[in-house]
Amino acid sequence: MEKSRALKIYFLPFLAQGHLIPLVHLARLVASRGQQVTIITTPSNAQIFDKTIEEDKALGYHTRVHIIKFPSNQVGLPDGVENLFAASDNQTAGKIHMAAHLMQPQVEAFMKQSPPDILIPDIMFTWSEASAKLLGIPRLVFNPISIFDVCMIEAIKSHPEAFASDSGPYHIPGLPHPLTLPIKPSPGFARVTESLVDAEKGSHGVIVNSFAELDVEYTEHYEKLTGRKVWHIGPTSLMVQKTVPSAVGDEYECLSWLTSKTQDSVVYICFGSLCRLSDEQLFEIASGLESSGHQFLWVVHRKNDGKEEQEWLPEGFEEKMRKENRGMIIKGWAPQPLILNHPSTGGFLTHCGWNAVAEAISAGVPMITMPGFGDQYYNEKLITEVHGFGVEVGAAEWSISPYDAKKKLVSGERIEKAVKRLMDGGEEGRQIRSKAKEMQQKAWKAVQEGGSSHNSLTVLVDHLNSLLPKPAN
Repeated sequence: MEKSRALKIYFLPFLAQGHLIPLVHLARLVASRGQQVTIITTPSNAQIFDKTIEEDKALGYHTRVHIIKFPSNQVGLPDGVENLFAASDNQTAGKIHMAAHLMQPQVEAFMKQSPPDILIPDIMFTWSEASAKLLGIPRLVFNPISIFDVCMIEAIKSHPEAFASDSGPYHIPGLPHPLTLPIKPSPGFARVTESLVDAEKGSHGVIVNSFAELDVEYTEHYEKLTGRKVWHIGPTSLMVQKTVPSAVGDEYECLSWLTSKTQDSVVYICFGSLCRLSDEQLFEIASGLESSGHQFLWVVHRKNDGKEEQEWLPEGFEEKMRKENRGMIIKGWAPQPLILNHPSTGGFLTHCGWNAVAEAISAGVPMITMPGFGDQYYNEKLITEVHGFGVEVGAAEWSISPYDAKKKLVSGERIEKAVKRLMDGGEEGRQIRSKAKEMQQKAWKAVQEGGSSHNSLTVLVDHLNSLLPKPAN
């Protein structure tokens, strides 16, 4: 049989870490299957992954990066501010979103000059549907969240009557599981997510950073509802890595500290790269951790408001935790995959960002869920109500943005109660821990040769080949 030629595939990642990193992983995985891959991005975003691309080239993969200009002047941003990670307020984030739309003419010009066989943009580029149609290029959409979230969005859109009341809980009809939301989605979030789901229309299907076993009933539900195909290729971080990160040695102080603790005894707390919690909310978290009696490793990102430490921590908190050797606070970046894979880490208090969820599943660590914004409220339900490998703290109000100060606080008592449910060593905690380990095994099996995600990548490449025009006889 004649060997098919390498496909020329363009990937267009969105300008945020949680979108960009998994789509770059996907591009690298496709390149590892012998395809010609080009990642279209801006200068600062390219710096995030340029070293790994160089490593891939050394392995003989056909991966290149095409740089387009970030429209800084048009949106009024200083040079180098090109990713939501660099934003600290809604105004800056809004300008970055606007810039993502203003990139359309450059992307179209490049595709006219050098047409690809396939375009795979992030779902956030809603204009990609019109561009692909205009240039006659087949398009598949990459969605960095789970297909479960998309099903939730569709159900909420189809059943506005479920939210007639001013107070929850709100029961979501029309889904494979009976699910409830304690708080009402904000109208702004509903509008944005509906427009994103609509942007999938006209595509040949959607690729998600997940694995089939996590989404079984919801994949069937989505495909029946939309008639579009879903490819589960993930967790992408696990697929490009396929080894347990080594959490030993003293390269990082936090790992040495963890090594001094017993197995499953430490709660790891981190709310991602975008969430900036108010000092009042940080105070409640600290109070809940202190009252729980459990050991913790806490990564804190604060708004740079000039306040002193004692203004956001209970009096004598750090001194007491140090004296008892019970807690460690890291201000800034932390080696999260290494921490999650450390034997002493027994729970993860998380904002439920999808990359963090995927990393926790890959490490087999049960979660304590406290969503911060956007789709994270839905992810919490997948973790706690659908699969039961987490304990719900919940949220006090719905936020569409990571930068908005919330008017209502999640109390320290709620946090304390959730930590104790998981970490106190009772039967409920043991069952949750067991379910987290089961899901970890499924994730690892999925990415190995013959596993569901590994096979899905093969099927995807075959499908992309089928989209090429057939040569005339």
